[in-house]
Amino acid sequence: MAAKGGGGGVGTLKSTSINGVKLYSVTGKNYVAPWVLAKKKRSLRKDAEYQRRLELIHDLRFETATTRIKVTPDGQYVIASGVQVFLASVGANVASFSTLILENRGHRPLCYSISQVLGDDYSKLAFLCADRSVCLHAKYGSHYSVRIPRMGRDLAYDCWSCDLLCAASSPDLYRINLEQGRFLASLSTQSPAINVVTRSMIHGLVACGGEDGAVECFDMRRKSSVGRIDTTSSSEDIDQEVTSLQFDENQGYLIAVGSSIGKVSVYDIRMSSPLRVKDHMYGSPILNIKWHQSLNSTEPKLITADKHIVRVWDPNTGNNMTSIEPDNGSINDVCIFPNSGLMLLALDNSQIPAHFIPALGPAPKWCSHLDNLTEEMEEKQENTLYDDYKFLTEEEMERLGLSEYKNSDAVRAHLHGYVIRYDLYKKQRAKLDIMDYETLQKEMKKKKLDAQRKSRITRKRKWMLMWIMLINLAPGRRKED
Repeated sequence: MAAKGGGGGVGTLKSTSINGVKLYSVTGKNYVAPWVLAKKKRSLRKDAEYQRRLELIHDLRFETATTRIKVTPDGQYVIASGVQVFLASVGANVASFSTLILENRGHRPLCYSISQVLGDDYSKLAFLCADRSVCLHAKYGSHYSVRIPRMGRDLAYDCWSCDLLCAASSPDLYRINLEQGRFLASLSTQSPAINVVTRSMIHGLVACGGEDGAVECFDMRRKSSVGRIDTTSSSEDIDQEVTSLQFDENQGYLIAVGSSIGKVSVYDIRMSSPLRVKDHMYGSPILNIKWHQSLNSTEPKLITADKHIVRVWDPNTGNNMTSIEPDNGSINDVCIFPNSGLMLLALDNSQIPAHFIPALGPAPKWCSHLDNLTEEMEEKQENTLYDDYKFLTEEEMERLGLSEYKNSDAVRAHLHGYVIRYDLYKKQRAKLDIMDYETLQKEMKKKKLDAQRKSRITRKRKWMLMWIMLINLAPGRRKED
């Protein structure tokens, strides 16, 4: 849709500078349904945040939440799935309204958790549903549905053999041949269950990530395993699982592996040790990994997301480029338009926010006005944030026992306080949490004992009463004598 702003002009964007990289929030927080009374709409004319909103794809929203969102390879359509599946056409200069293409017509809600594009556009789609079924969809509607033996977790498509690969809670990788219309022999892995599966568009290797933290690669020509990498590099990572996988799109020999403890490891498939390990510092599973080629650099960037944050960083150095932290819901998925800086997020929220990062690339052709809009924006209202650092005041530094680090390289004076390395802050905070817990436990025990003592019933003995009476009468007798 064309940008909507106050006074009939072009809307403005909320911008933030993170590590010197400008980030523009394209989707406003406020949303007015078409059936809202005109009186209420007129009252929003005084709302500055509503007037500065910008809606690229109008009405692209869910009643509850969005689980997955994808862009077709030709960049013309956006597919968002949840309880329903919506399709938005963005191929023209103006994005059209979203269209419902698939919904559950049964007696209970059905979640379309995973979607896989089988062609260049939306004409051939596959959806992995919550009832172990795989729904195949064509332009005219639902084409066929088939059930797999175990609960499905991920989908991948091998366009060279027309095999739809289904990862499930099983050591077997199920194969559905869409040309023959039947199941083929499964690929057996050494993992107890498979969480994710991906395929390289360069050399055709299929990689599976298991519950035991291992990545196993298969050559579809031999239908057998050609290598296995154990990603549990230390004793602390023994219980980790592989939650996301993605091959690079330039040469194909690099693979990024996301774990259930919030770490991303970059491997060369010819080596068993990681080239780089990146910690998201939240401890949440990595949900999605994207390799994105920036027009400003010859080397690609990695876009990794957990439920708290989306990080854009350099796989060669591990340095953060920028990050996105939504404040209106947990992150479920992320997608970015090819050769562009426009990013869409799927959240536990009815809205699907869009963010534009010019450093990653220009705006897509269908919303090319974003480039002109960002160039004309004023840079007065912006917040500078720093990744890997935590801001603390003087009182917080003393309370955490970090005053001794003021003269070190880990702490820098900033504004009315200090900026400290996040790993040092996290380590000191963990120590204090243990001490606070032990102190709190002792106080709770003491209060409990005091309450029990107060609730006791004391018996007054007769000899005690007699003794008190004698003490009270003793001074009187002395005076009479």
